[in-house]
Amino acid sequence: MRTALLYLALVCIPTAAFWGARVGVERLVRAPGRRATTPSPASRPLERLVADLRRLEQDYRRIKRSDEPHRAKRLLAVGLAYDDTLRDCCRAVGLPEPSRPPLSAVSRLETEAALAQCGVRW
Repeated sequence: MRTALLYLALVCIPTAAFWGARVGVERLVRAPGRRATTPSPASRPLERLVADLRRLEQDYRRIKRSDEPHRAKRLLAVGLAYDDTLRDCCRAVGLPEPSRPPLSAVSRLETEAALAQCGVRW
């Protein structure tokens, strides 16, 4: 009986110690106020955004005319990328950003018109 208890102690104590150390390290890493702040990504220059808008618009038109497989999914993906780039352009020129993508056709047209009034052409 004594040998069984000794064996049980030799097996359980190191396991419990390692488990406790792991939990302690996790708590230290996740402690409030100790999180490392990730720097926000630098925004792209306006010229790059305008070039992206031009490219995405051409892609949208090309996909719409094509018979490629999964055309609807491709159009949705390009449309969402276009909407995100429109939002980035608004942020770059100081306009209020439209709602989250996907933008309605009216919202997209209003945003494009507001950007054009600010001198952004693509």
